[in-house]
Amino acid sequence: MALQILLLAAGVAFAAPAPAPKPKAPQRSAEDVLSAGLSRLRQKRSLEMRRAVLGGAEELRDAVAAGSGPERKRLAARLPGMAEEPYDICRDLERCREAPRSLHVEEHFLADDAFRALARPWIKLQEARGKAVKVIVDPGSGVRLELEDLPRWPVVTLSAEPAPTGGFDVVVEDGAEASRAFAVERAEFLSRKP
Repeated sequence: MALQILLLAAGVAFAAPAPAPKPKAPQRSAEDVLSAGLSRLRQKRSLEMRRAVLGGAEELRDAVAAGSGPERKRLAARLPGMAEEPYDICRDLERCREAPRSLHVEEHFLADDAFRALARPWIKLQEARGKAVKVIVDPGSGVRLELEDLPRWPVVTLSAEPAPTGGFDVVVEDGAEASRAFAVERAEFLSRKP
């Protein structure tokens, strides 16, 4: 009996200490969450993008040749290498007067940049307001940004649609109304800012 008590005491003395609680993972920004979700969708979109790009190159060329004025300029900007830094927009809220409504991509690897560029104004607005953005990436419906405490436009939905002239158009659903709501919220916030 005494031997059992000694063995039990020795076992308790040499037992490993309780494991320390795991540190919490650092919270990722809304843009990081969006990037991760988009990378999961890249494989699915890749085949669709290739089909659209290869099938529409001649149509785009013909549309540029036949177009005139602003329409021709818009179509020409969709030709590879012709657009001016289309995804480097709204890096800060003060210089972002209007949220863009759509961007066109020819190459599948640029679709993620287009999604991020369209989401950025909303993310920057929420960051400046100190409010959260919940990012939901859904293969069926696109990307949803749920904006905390933004009554004029609480949800922004982004989707990619095949373009008739090749590639994809990445768009904000109800883009005109969403852009107006962004401009009003931005102006109100900046007018209150010291």
